[in-house]
Amino acid sequence: MNDIEADVVVVGTGPTGAAAAWRLATQGLDVLCVERGGFVDAAATPAGAPDYEVQRRGRWHANPNVRRWEDDEPVDDADSPIRPMVGHAVGGSSIWWSAHMPRFRHEDFRMRSLDGVGDDWPIDHDTLAPWYELNETEIGLGGVPGDPSAPPRRNALRTLPTAGSSGRRFAGAFDRLGWHWWPVDLTLGRPEDGDEPCTHIGPCDVGCAARRRQSADAIYMRRAMRAGARVLTRTRALELEHDADGRVTALVCAGDSGRFRVKGRRFLVAANGMGTPRLLLLSRSGAFPDGLGNRTGLVGRNLMLHPYAKVEGLFDEPLGSFTSGQKAGIISFEFFSTRPDAGFLRGVKLQLNFGPQPYALAMGATLGTRLPFGRAHHAEFERRFDRIAGISICAEDLAEPDNRITLSETLVDRDGLPAPKWTYRLSDNSRRSLDFGMARAAQVLREAGAGDLFETPLQRDAGFHIMGTTRMGTDPETSVVDPFGRVHDSPNLYVIDASVFVTSSSVNPTATAQALALRTADHVAAGRAAA
Repeated sequence: MNDIEADVVVVGTGPTGAAAAWRLATQGLDVLCVERGGFVDAAATPAGAPDYEVQRRGRWHANPNVRRWEDDEPVDDADSPIRPMVGHAVGGSSIWWSAHMPRFRHEDFRMRSLDGVGDDWPIDHDTLAPWYELNETEIGLGGVPGDPSAPPRRNALRTLPTAGSSGRRFAGAFDRLGWHWWPVDLTLGRPEDGDEPCTHIGPCDVGCAARRRQSADAIYMRRAMRAGARVLTRTRALELEHDADGRVTALVCAGDSGRFRVKGRRFLVAANGMGTPRLLLLSRSGAFPDGLGNRTGLVGRNLMLHPYAKVEGLFDEPLGSFTSGQKAGIISFEFFSTRPDAGFLRGVKLQLNFGPQPYALAMGATLGTRLPFGRAHHAEFERRFDRIAGISICAEDLAEPDNRITLSETLVDRDGLPAPKWTYRLSDNSRRSLDFGMARAAQVLREAGAGDLFETPLQRDAGFHIMGTTRMGTDPETSVVDPFGRVHDSPNLYVIDASVFVTSSSVNPTATAQALALRTADHVAAGRAAA
């Protein structure tokens, strides 16, 4: 093996790894990033192609088991009703994201104190506030100030594009019901980087025009490289070599030229809630026979996802949802917190979604039957297209030890190593919360004028928020990492992704995960002289 050395080694260049690499490199540290995938050329995405939807369901699918890029790792998901939706590329899953970046609320950090279930975080929102603000400035967060459900912000927000006629229709429905609604928080990019104001000419998805959604490769990784960070792309992290005290000495990697070691003084793992526990479990030794950091058997346990359901409605008239510039969404936190009479703990997020795109509609999305082909096709298409809108329901998952990431006994990757295995059961609490949310969504749709309603009780392609598998805490017997993400049993190893989450909330986790990563990066930079 030919060794490579750096002061800090970052495993993964998704939203958290890229943010930490930028923060460390701009403070003068020698940073080396290891990324399983490569750079994605925005010009090579299917945006604007006539068969965009077909490609989005195949080569550009968010599920690596469907996408099957050369750099993808397989996932054993036979024991989960929800399938993984993760990216293996510079930028990670943000290549596929919808760019929604809300903060966790104060109560998300105090579940045990407020609701008597789960655990409190060892930090709170105010602890993270400076890094939330830093991240929101760097990503060019767009939003509308004053949301009564959200923590107050001191930083300026960029102007969002309009919610459009359809958004106003549903805002009116929420108002008549007396329920909270607010425009989404959306990543728009920084004016100083030349990013033009977002007009939302299309959905925040793969190939967004001009990369306005500002995925992590554009907003953080390229700036980290300009500050001196190095990146090894198409390089697979195989294991963390360590001594008897758990101190990591090298990351063993594999690439086109074979295997080699990357040595460093500190190692930051940002391989997401699936890849991070897998790497720790693969890093076995005589001192840690069950995997590095896994002395108490907690690595991989307490897997939390964001179970999704959806209710869609068919309207008599076009909604204007597919008009250029009219796609910025609205969201409701009316049922975000525990309600004693609801029959479940914690809450749900309701979010407006627009109807199926042309190919999906023709093939039977929402309605359950294909549109007729032949002479009647266009007439039937006009009767349905842009007349469907939906409300999605995101449930807050509770941490359960039996929901977990392990090493597969039946599936291996290209290096012959066990693939990650999902073992996940939808809890009764999550099922009840989804059912409650679907009933509320139906009320909103009826109030907005929908006729026939169509339900999706559980969306299978929803494994995009993977949390809790190396949970944070102060007690090494009940947690894997400390409040800065340092692995209790490894003095120079940190986890900087959503694996460290103690609770899942019902809002997107990226803003919180990036704030944590930036905080850990500053902590590492401040202690750079440590051995």
